[in-house]
Amino acid sequence: MKWYTANAGDQGLIVDEETGRNVAVSYDKKDAELIASSPDLLEACKGMLSILEQIDFTKIPIDYDLCAWRDWELAINNAEGI
Repeated sequence: MKWYTANAGDQGLIVDEETGRNVAVSYDKKDAELIASSPDLLEACKGMLSILEQIDFTKIPIDYDLCAWRDWELAINNAEGI
């Protein structure tokens, strides 16, 4: 899924690149880019969580809580409506 922004006066439209369908409206143009990047940010979070899951933290002198593991999972679940 890839989204891009389109201008609509003082608002920003977020459009699905594949279908051309409007997926959201940003009432402040400066927020439109952040909203449009949401699919990319979600994939980046999933990739980071995948990497974290492969690390054996028992062999690394690091506080497990610093990794915010559950925060990554929560953010991904929220984005996917789980």
